[in-house]
Amino acid sequence: MQIFSNTGEASEKRSLFIVLLTALILRVIWAFIVPVVPLSDSYAYDVFARNLASGVGYGWGPGNLAAHWPVGTSFIYSLFYRGFGVTYVPIVVFNVCISLGTIWLAMTLATRWFGKQVAFNAGLLLAFWPAQIEFVSILGSELPFNALLMTWLVIWDSMRSKPWIAGVALGVVAAATCYVRPTALLIPVVLLVIDMARDRRFVEPTLKAAMTLLIACLLIAPWSIRNTRLLGSFVQISTNGGVNFWEGNNPTSDGSTQALPAETMNMNEALRDRYLGRLAAAYIREHPGKFIVRTLSKAVRLYSHESIGVYWNKAGLESRFGYRVFTPLKVFSSFYWACALMLGLGGLIGLVRQIGPVRALFHPAVTFWLYFTAVYAVTVIQDRYHFAAVPFIALLGGLALTQLSSLRVHSTTTDSAIAVA
Repeated sequence: MQIFSNTGEASEKRSLFIVLLTALILRVIWAFIVPVVPLSDSYAYDVFARNLASGVGYGWGPGNLAAHWPVGTSFIYSLFYRGFGVTYVPIVVFNVCISLGTIWLAMTLATRWFGKQVAFNAGLLLAFWPAQIEFVSILGSELPFNALLMTWLVIWDSMRSKPWIAGVALGVVAAATCYVRPTALLIPVVLLVIDMARDRRFVEPTLKAAMTLLIACLLIAPWSIRNTRLLGSFVQISTNGGVNFWEGNNPTSDGSTQALPAETMNMNEALRDRYLGRLAAAYIREHPGKFIVRTLSKAVRLYSHESIGVYWNKAGLESRFGYRVFTPLKVFSSFYWACALMLGLGGLIGLVRQIGPVRALFHPAVTFWLYFTAVYAVTVIQDRYHFAAVPFIALLGGLALTQLSSLRVHSTTTDSAIAVA
């Protein structure tokens, strides 16, 4: 039996309340029992945020400013350090709030694209998702990026009849999203393709996308000027694009992150990034077959497991529970991930059967899943890099759960009819 046997605003609000309350309880419990102990990229975000808050600037310290990571995540956290002092509590509260906001926005999109029952199921998937819970005690870009991405898509989907207002609003959100992760730079183009395929119009979507890109570039320009002055050559947002490209495409690469060549250690960030990007491009030109095979392999391996949330909380977990808790949590997180991924693939298959392969390809949930897969498959992979695709996997997983429920109800009804006959 489905939750929404009779439609209405009250039932929709009730389902949203159930999902968000469940998500809140799980995240608050995790936040109370797991202390924040930054490591890896999380440690860098923490140091940079402290330096921003203290007036040192964005980098490791005085005389050692940086642009390798985009500034957005550290800037957000620096605001809390400025307002509350150096404490992680406000950041954890913020992470809990944006995690709930992402679920709410994802359910809003699911309702519009698939219906209320799918939205409820997708919301529950996200509410119980272990990695989404684990990241509330991590200083990372994943939660802010997904919250901004969902905001972007809700504005895009809800303001289709107001393209010029939408173009301005989308430009502002686009800039904010790019400041957190530059992988968002091509999203206006992705949305343009979806608009043209869905509405069969070209001029208006093109102008809206152009306006979005123009406003985003204007808002990013001050940071680009800062980077260019600091490093002596143009750097739009960050200096990790060429590095990531090389890490995933070189003679010794297995597709994941690796140590950089010794000859780059004394280069400044911009020079190193361009140098490694050129090496990767040259390697691909010399070995196009290997590039294709490795890219396809990375596209699959990107989704092989999901345990980074446990790993980045390792110090905090072990300080409270000892090392024995580490492996079971990793196994559980990856098991839940595997089940959710299978549901997402099931929903994708169901969508293809329902509306056909071409229309399914240009459905936003599918297009964005493919987009983020391609972005990392051609560069470098880690299990956290599939986080941007998680909301879309959840939406399709919610669709699969709804379809399975409908089949079960249909089967029960058929069996009852046969029995009566």
